[in-house]
Amino acid sequence: MAGVLLRLRGVEFDMFDDGDGPCRLPQAHVVNTRTSEILREVGVFEEMRSLATPIEKTKSIEWAESLAGRRFGKLDLVKDEEALQARIAASAVHPLNLGQNRFEEVVVRRLEALGGRVSYGHSIVRAAIEEGGAVLSISNTDGMVSERRYDYVLACDGARSIVRSSLGIDMIGPPSLARYASAYFTADLSDLEPRVGGQVTFIGGADVRGVIIGFDIQTTWALMCVIPPDLTADDFGPDVMLELIHRAIGDRTVAVQLDGVGSWNMSAQIAETFRSGPFFLVGDAAHRFPPTGGLGLNTGVQDAHNLAWKLALVLEGRAHPAILDSYANERMPVAKANCDHSVTNAMRMAEVDAILGVPFLAPVEPTVVQRPEGSLPHLGIDGDDDAADDKRAVLADTIEQQRPHFDSLMHELGYIYDASEIYAVGAHDFRPSVTVGGRLPHALIEVDGSSVGVHDLFASRDAFLLAGKDVDLVKLPPLPGVGVHRFAAENGIVAPEGLVLVRPDGHVSWVGDQQRIEALPSALARLFHTDIRNAA
Repeated sequence: MAGVLLRLRGVEFDMFDDGDGPCRLPQAHVVNTRTSEILREVGVFEEMRSLATPIEKTKSIEWAESLAGRRFGKLDLVKDEEALQARIAASAVHPLNLGQNRFEEVVVRRLEALGGRVSYGHSIVRAAIEEGGAVLSISNTDGMVSERRYDYVLACDGARSIVRSSLGIDMIGPPSLARYASAYFTADLSDLEPRVGGQVTFIGGADVRGVIIGFDIQTTWALMCVIPPDLTADDFGPDVMLELIHRAIGDRTVAVQLDGVGSWNMSAQIAETFRSGPFFLVGDAAHRFPPTGGLGLNTGVQDAHNLAWKLALVLEGRAHPAILDSYANERMPVAKANCDHSVTNAMRMAEVDAILGVPFLAPVEPTVVQRPEGSLPHLGIDGDDDAADDKRAVLADTIEQQRPHFDSLMHELGYIYDASEIYAVGAHDFRPSVTVGGRLPHALIEVDGSSVGVHDLFASRDAFLLAGKDVDLVKLPPLPGVGVHRFAAENGIVAPEGLVLVRPDGHVSWVGDQQRIEALPSALARLFHTDIRNAA
């Protein structure tokens, strides 16, 4: 995504990837609202939406004995009509459930359409800073190593970042919370569709515990299970995972094609810095979260969105290089807050386990596949007696308490740069407001006689000024590189005499009114850090 954002701003660059193309397996799947806005900005949201799970299929998160078996409970992703209307009002787009392989394919096509390309089969061997510049030692497809020098390098080389380790940047936080075995598979589960309410089902059977992810909630799936501490991924080979899949589905008549097995480490770490001289850490190279909350991929995309416009303006000579310091200053607190939120979500999952007496994410012994299928004991939630009714009510309330894990507009849209509290209010209590450092709320604006979503203006590349309906635009001072747009009516976003200066990434830079018009040039200078250049 960093490449697409830079190409849209006319930046030339080299891009290296040690793979042989976009990832082949789905892996991550949550594309949240803010990332969807960025996808719309770069012109790929509609294509991705056409590939994503139809939104009407992503109704709930489920807890079950197996996909075909007993349901224990569910969390409706849209709590009620009020919550639905809040989401509709918050943005012109919506979250997507889309496998990372499809996501990457679309992004690469967009990059190529913009004149960029990825040099696959190239690995970073070493990174260093020499004479203030970035030096990379790169191994090509023939194994030959060459040295290249760059003004700037965006290290998007993942959790095991060679760039980060070469520069001696440490990761802060626990390196491993759990290890998971993963199996990606193809199976036509359309007959189970009425029972599979959404993209995530936590499985708590007698033999299999873990989570099944539906990437299209029809044929493309994954099973994730926790590996016991004394075992390794080698103990969860294809035969073991295939049998665990059958037991997690709970219907032996379903044909299963195993597409790949692997393992991954769940950690909660943030790099001690996101910048070292001309090097910037982006995405998993900078932060690693538990998947509970779906914030990993999204935080990475939003990292790139924060940095790309700043780097482009510096290269154009329109912004002082000091603006690049704000990347780490702004994104590190967001990453830390998102990491903490993800860890909290993971820990709170145990509350459901405690009520039901089923450890959904307890380690799975691979030898279980050698035994006949088991069954769960009586759990106290079946039947019509008062005790069962009471336990079902407590279970339903406990599942509802998991909502910030799966349904948090605050963590999708509400982060505020340079604020003492990155998220202004409670994790689920998102109230759009015009706040310096925050994302500009969604609204309609008149452009050339037509109403368009205000976030569509971000694709124009530059900062822009929103003016209330009573502002005398003739009195505006010269604002080079800034588009001016008027709100035709009062809507709670901009007051009749109000002025809002918005950064190229859609975050609010300055708020004033007609009586403070003379402050605009200095506000613009602070935004681009040209006040530093002028002072020098």
